[in-house]
Formats: sequence, C-alpha cells, structure tokens
Amino acid sequence: MSPAELERLRFRLLETLREVAGTELPVSTLLQAARLAGFRSAEPATIAAELSYLADKGFVAAADKALSPEMREWRVTAAGRDYLASRGI
Repeated sequence: MSPAELERLRFRLLETLREVAGTELPVSTLLQAARLAGFRSAEPATIAAELSYLADKGFVAAADKALSPEMREWRVTAAGRDYLASRGI
C-alpha cells in the first residue's frame, strides 16, 4: 500500500474502534471493516502491523485479557478519539 492508502487505513481502523467505543474488537473484525471500506487487498498481517503502529502512537490499546490473551482484541484510547475529533472526523 502507498503511504496515502496506509493513512486512510489507519483512519478507518480508528473510526471503526471509535464506533464501538467501550468494547474491543479482534483483528478479524477490523479486517472485515477495512475490506468493506474498500481495502480489499488488506491482510491480517497488515491490520496487525497498523494496529501496532497506532498503539505506538497511543491511539489504540490491546485489551487486557486474562482469558485467551493470544486472541488479541483492540480498543480506541482517549488520545485516538481526541485525534479524530481534532481532525473533524
């Protein structure tokens, strides 16, 4: 993906997580959301890499799961919500 496409994908991931704020989503659900948004060639590894990038920025966080921690789920953080709000999204 081009840098512009990656930026749009990151926004889509943040928007998807903001839409369900207060809950967490697995990579598989975020992948489906990305594909529905037009990122048809997106793969699980791409989504996971972009979630790691967004986590490094403080915009998303992995859920703290005591049961089945290998099945990572993600949530938007306050910083992620504020970032979207500051961009009018």
